[in-house]
Formats: sequence, C-alpha cells, structure tokens
Amino acid sequence: MKILVKKLFELPPKENNTRNSEGDFFRFPDGRVMFAYCRFIGDSWDDNIHSDICAIYSSDGEHFDTEDIHTLVKPERLGGHNAMCVTLRPCKKGVRLYFLVKKENQTANVPLRSEYYYIDSSDGYDFSGEPVLCLPKNKESYYVINNNRVETLSSGRIVIPVAEHKALLCDGKYNYAAGIARFIYSDDDGKTFNEDVQELVLPIEGDKAGLQEPGVIELDDGRLYGYFRTDMGYQYESFSSDHGKTWSDPKPSQFESPMSPMRIAKNPYTGKYYAIRNPYMERPESPEHPRFKNTWGRTPLAISESCDGIHFGDFELIESDLHYGYCYPAIYFLSENEALVSYCSGGVDIAPLQRTTVSKISFS
Repeated sequence: MKILVKKLFELPPKENNTRNSEGDFFRFPDGRVMFAYCRFIGDSWDDNIHSDICAIYSSDGEHFDTEDIHTLVKPERLGGHNAMCVTLRPCKKGVRLYFLVKKENQTANVPLRSEYYYIDSSDGYDFSGEPVLCLPKNKESYYVINNNRVETLSSGRIVIPVAEHKALLCDGKYNYAAGIARFIYSDDDGKTFNEDVQELVLPIEGDKAGLQEPGVIELDDGRLYGYFRTDMGYQYESFSSDHGKTWSDPKPSQFESPMSPMRIAKNPYTGKYYAIRNPYMERPESPEHPRFKNTWGRTPLAISESCDGIHFGDFELIESDLHYGYCYPAIYFLSENEALVSYCSGGVDIAPLQRTTVSKISFS
C-alpha cells in the first residue's frame, strides 16, 4: 500500500474557542459532506469545560467552508455543560448524531458523570428532535465513548463500545477507577439498548488505567474484533463470536502503542481494513526530552492495511513531524481509493488536543 496525503484544512484554537477536536464525517446522497466536531468555549481547553457540537459542510467532500460554522447541540439542553465525542451514522431519517454529555463538576465535590445520546436529522442541520439516551442515568460512573466509534453490523445490530470508570471517593475527592470495557447493543435501531453483556478488565493486577477508549469492527467471518487503549505499551484486543455479548480474555495485540487511541475501519467499497494509530519509531531523544511533553508520545500518525482485519501490513505515515502529537482519528471512505481523515494535531505551542486537521488520503 502507498498513500498520498492532501491536507484540506485545520481548525486551530482562537479567542474564546480554546479547542476544536474529536470529529466525524457523513456524506448525504446528493454528495454533500458534513464534518461535525467538538468546539470548546472559554479560557481553557480542559476536557470538562463548556463545549458544543458544531459542523461545517462541503458540496464536494474536499472544499469545506470553515467560516460557516453551525451549532448542532448545546449541552445545556440536556442539563450538562459539555458535549463531545461525535459519531455520525446513517439512519432511516437521514443522519444520526451520537454524542457524549458531561454533567456536574468535580469542583462542586460531586462526581463527574456522562451520558450518551443520539439525535436524528433529515438534513444535517436541524437536530432539534428528541434526544435518545443510550446509557443509564442511575450509575455514578464516568463513561467514555470515543468519536467515530459506533458500528452497525451486517445484521443491523448497533454496537457501542463503552469504557466505564467508576467514581471513587477518597479523602473528600473523587477519583475514577481503571477502565472497564463493555459493548452495549441494540437490535431495534436504537430504540432500546441491551447492557446484559460481559464486562472486560485488563488482566494485570494493580494497573490503574485499565481498558480505555474501546473500538470494535466486524470481521468477514462474523466475529467482532474489539481493541482497547492501555498503558502497557500495546493496544489490547478481544474477540466475540456471538455478535458482542461475550468476549475472549483481553491480550496484547500486534499494535505497539503509547497510551493513545487507535481506530480500525473497513472500506465498504473494497472490503479492506485500515488501522490508524501512533506507531513506535526510533527516536533519538530520551522520553524526558521536552518534545515528548508537547506530543504526549502520540507521534507520528500512521495507517496500515489488512485484507482480513487481523493481519496488518507495514504502515504508511499520515503525519511525520515528531514535534506534534496526533490522536482521536476518524475516517470516512469516499470511494475504493479515497478517504477523509480527521485527527487532533497540536504540539509545540499548543496542546495536541487543541487543534484538529482534516486531510484526504488517496490509496494505491
């Protein structure tokens, strides 16, 4: 595999807009493409400050009007202060917007909670319809579902990969336990979600990170392949042979990785699978070098190809400047040999999460 990368645009932070991150794409039947992302408002880029879900659009999938920004969801509508982690998927009405809403604040000495919703829209602009809750309200837990993560299986089953971090009160302050992964699902187009599924934990005693930011993809043989961010130097993996209800014990995958998310997606036009991640490469400086503080070790950004979703070949670089950190990728296939990708891309003078880049990849 060889790739050609064309950078389309960047969404840098600016005054009173301290971060733009975690996006996803959707193409309508008329060829119009929307890119939805999380826009942080205020004087901080911290994960828990105020943020809205916004979108920009393109008539041809390449030329986006980055000045014509539409606000799709405000978290206040759902009693929260932060909306982020966008997934866009087709639905009977048109496009379905999945997103995470954070509620309450640690400074108020109460646990931070998050809830996961979706709203359907016919045109990609109007998301005033009734939000549907995908996860329960009654648990004192903090849920994490990454952007570009919800999958619809060949059977029609919707699968949402979830990391749950239970709130623990210690010395008057809330901390959050290591990630426990689950794959909840719906067989009625999202009207109800089944949580009677296996919980997965990292099988290493004393680990504080656990299984974080899970993803899932359906393989050609019908199995599901789950993958997880860890602090063990690898993405971990697990398999399900019953469409997501039970899973094999998590183990290290072939993907060496810093503590950074990976995304695996299937090109519907060719049947090939692609993994986007931060591979390890030879680095001349020590991990204490200031450059690694700018990137959090999430550099470079690479993509590799597989015919079966299990065995991936050598990677090609999407971004190679080691002074910048790249993370939270999303990918949308436009054809058999073209895809749009988005990813956080800060470093040097801003944090990796503060800026988002959108590029077009051509495969050969």
